[in-house]
Amino acid sequence: MKTTREKINEYLSRLQQGEDCLKEFIDYTRGYINFIAYKYLADKSLVEDVVFLTYHKILRAIQTFDSSNNGQAWIVKIAQNEAYRFNRDEVTDDVPLEKYQHVAHYTFNEKEHLNKYDIERAIARLDEQEQTIIEYKIYMGMTVREIAKLMNIPKSTIAYTLKQALKKLENYLT
Repeated sequence: MKTTREKINEYLSRLQQGEDCLKEFIDYTRGYINFIAYKYLADKSLVEDVVFLTYHKILRAIQTFDSSNNGQAWIVKIAQNEAYRFNRDEVTDDVPLEKYQHVAHYTFNEKEHLNKYDIERAIARLDEQEQTIIEYKIYMGMTVREIAKLMNIPKSTIAYTLKQALKKLENYLT
């Protein structure tokens, strides 16, 4: 089974070769990039703008991506930098929407947006370790084993903490 990093690298390599897999790539990374934008933005209403510009930058720079590097870290850094630019009010890119309509139509409807906001507020109520584990599991698609290795915590502790965090989220959302 491929890790999130391997899947993202595969998508980036396919995009680099001109393969038509953008929709799959966006479907796979959308929640993750959305989370990164939300995490680093001061004005949470700008999340969609940061996500859109992140995909715009990825597509613009895809030919420079080295598939031997960590594509997951690359897209995270792009999303972080876009969020930081918005925080500093330095956004000057005029994105040609007609060129990237296939990215632009991936937006949340109002009901999904409200649900996402509720989920993010609920996640914010968790302690820092629970938030980190949820981020790795849900948004990055990592396994309990991968999280345990990354955080240097026993798998059983990660599994238990994840289960407790999910129960808390369920209570917060009901």
